[in-house]
Amino acid sequence: MMQPARLAVLGWCLLLVPAAHAQGPAPALPTAKPRPPAPAQPAADPAYEAARAAFEALPEAQRRAIQDSLVWTGDYNAVTAGTFGRRTYEGIVGWQRRQGVEPTGILTVRDRPALDAAGEAVRKSLRFTVQADPASGAVIGVPEKLLARKSPLPRGTRWQSTDGRVTLDTTSSPPGGTDLDALFERATAVTPERKVTYKVRKPDFLVVTGETPTGRFYIRHAAGADGIRGFTMSYDKTLTAEVDRLVIAVANSFSPFPNAAPAPEATPSATLSPGGARPGAGAPAPFAPPPLPGS
Repeated sequence: MMQPARLAVLGWCLLLVPAAHAQGPAPALPTAKPRPPAPAQPAADPAYEAARAAFEALPEAQRRAIQDSLVWTGDYNAVTAGTFGRRTYEGIVGWQRRQGVEPTGILTVRDRPALDAAGEAVRKSLRFTVQADPASGAVIGVPEKLLARKSPLPRGTRWQSTDGRVTLDTTSSPPGGTDLDALFERATAVTPERKVTYKVRKPDFLVVTGETPTGRFYIRHAAGADGIRGFTMSYDKTLTAEVDRLVIAVANSFSPFPNAAPAPEATPSATLSPGGARPGAGAPAPFAPPPLPGS
């Protein structure tokens, strides 16, 4: 039989065991990883926002006309869709600076006629004419002063400079002929003498730009119910400064299926207004030309 003294000691020991456990370190709980700080949002540019508001308040035809004029003055190298962005803002600011007026990005009642006149002067000097091409069925703008030679191609037309350094070819394929996949594979082929600098392939169009040791090229094809229609513009690298704006102008004028019924969401093309865009461009193209490499 256990003596009372030992029982008392044992009892105290049993009481101390839970206490010892209670005083031990608690198990570490998983801690959430700290989130990285959110990147600071760029401060709003009041000048840019004011220019955007002024531009977007204009009718669509006038917005397109402004961008078209900026293409011809060499200040804008993207699609004339009438939407405002950094390229439009910087194009207006750049043109204003060259004119010696305050570069606000907002065209005043004096700026607008001057810009239109500058763009129209360049366009007329090159005899840029938007015309139907019966051989391919497309509508396209041609700088006829530069591309003075015209000759037929199978299902297309060739316009070429007298020295052969600039060429514009239209082409077409009937329904059931070649497809965009085959054209895209051919257009993006890379060789030691040929480099692709930009390419995009969508269900109904493709655009490819590139370079050779001595030249540059721009290829564009669109698919529709009437088959495939497109154009290729190629030119000598030494003419880049002069021809780049023409490539953008040709691409903006190109309407592959001018007689097709427009989609419900399509917007009408710009029509000629006082100081406005060139007439006859047809329905808006379903895609925008990319800026030219190095522009």
